[in-house]
Amino acid sequence: MPLFERATLILSALSSLSYVLGAPSAENIALAKKYAPQFRFHKDEIYFPSTVDFFLAGPVSLYDTNGPLAGAPSPLTPSNLDSTANQGTGTYITTDINANLNGFLRGQDPRTSQPKSYVFIAPKANGVVDLFYWIFAPYNLSKKVGVLGWVGNHVGDWERITVRTVNGVAESVDYHAHGDAGSGTIPYAQAPKFSDDRPVAYVSKGSHGMWSSAGTFTYVNAVIFQLKDETSDGGVYWDTQNALYNLNYPDTYTGADSWLNFLGDWGNEGVNNCWWYIIHKECELIDGPNGPARADTLGAAKRKREVSANVLVDNLRMDAPLLHTLATVSTDTSSYTIHLDASGARSVAVEQVCASASSNATKPMEDTDVPLPKLKYTTSYAYVPAQSGMQQYTVTIPACEPGSFITSYSAGVCKEESQCKYGERRRVRAFSSDPTVLGPKTASAVTLHDLDNWVV
Repeated sequence: MPLFERATLILSALSSLSYVLGAPSAENIALAKKYAPQFRFHKDEIYFPSTVDFFLAGPVSLYDTNGPLAGAPSPLTPSNLDSTANQGTGTYITTDINANLNGFLRGQDPRTSQPKSYVFIAPKANGVVDLFYWIFAPYNLSKKVGVLGWVGNHVGDWERITVRTVNGVAESVDYHAHGDAGSGTIPYAQAPKFSDDRPVAYVSKGSHGMWSSAGTFTYVNAVIFQLKDETSDGGVYWDTQNALYNLNYPDTYTGADSWLNFLGDWGNEGVNNCWWYIIHKECELIDGPNGPARADTLGAAKRKREVSANVLVDNLRMDAPLLHTLATVSTDTSSYTIHLDASGARSVAVEQVCASASSNATKPMEDTDVPLPKLKYTTSYAYVPAQSGMQQYTVTIPACEPGSFITSYSAGVCKEESQCKYGERRRVRAFSSDPTVLGPKTASAVTLHDLDNWVV
């Protein structure tokens, strides 16, 4: 089997639109307000969101690896945060954690103050407008693990949910937590709702990961411990409809929005001197996060790699605007409809990745809050002729072998069937075509229409 270059295709929404940088349109601002979520905090939460202005009033300072950054503005403000060399690359915002844990690091309780949800309004091709509702919390209180103590605390915490709309109507909600955890992407009809049919997001205690229900969710299953998010009803319910800070994406950010250009970390420098670091790369204190204006918001692939069909590296971690591409359970044949400019190519290809559990697998083959153990992956490929000027293709592939289920897929363009360039794989999540049947299902075949453009 030849090697496939998985580098040239980038999943992006920029390909077929001419963007006008500036404020979001009135129509899209109304759309963001129409679907503004309610964030439900754990009943014992004490570290709430805040505005960026509140956090920078701190007290906080700007450091690099040598200590206080020479020439850094003081005080730090939203309009000067990006004013240092290279927009703050290699720097981090720091504070005295112990002195401020009971002060500004507790954020702004929505019951008594006015934090903001920073919503990036991202109009894309094919009728899509993605609405990224971010919250920022000054402090992330992570998890206390047995004899280890606290694991993963950090200053500064950006978390989000995404509502995907198509032609002005919500199609899905994406719940995001801790990189690529959270409840993932679910049909809008199956998301929890409150007033005016708007979505609810359950925010985990301390660490603010986003989930679609109350409960306990394992997102790290290490050799010697687990890290779990806890969500609940009965805490602070924050309706963000009148607390939105609207931002166009992509855009050029100036003035009071210049903080979005900051390329440093939004929190103290972490440590790596804990004895369990060789097993899990988080000690008691870890680095603060990057800001919200990230490449993954647009879904651009970050990694370049070459893989063969029988060596599937890091299959469950990939970059895309949503954690999953939604599909409908099918029977004998999968159908993938994709949007792609194949100019100069001979054919358009789809790669389907199937998995089967090994004999000692202990978890069911459904989407769960812990990655499935010891799966065996196989791939299959199908091709259709490329046509000049054509942007949409439908490719059919036989179902996975009995006992296997689809985990992901990728699109590509080919000069010959043995000379194809593929984009990063995207995870597939299948649901029944019967709206009364709830929850994701394993499927050996799916029907999928991916509205994101795959571009060379």
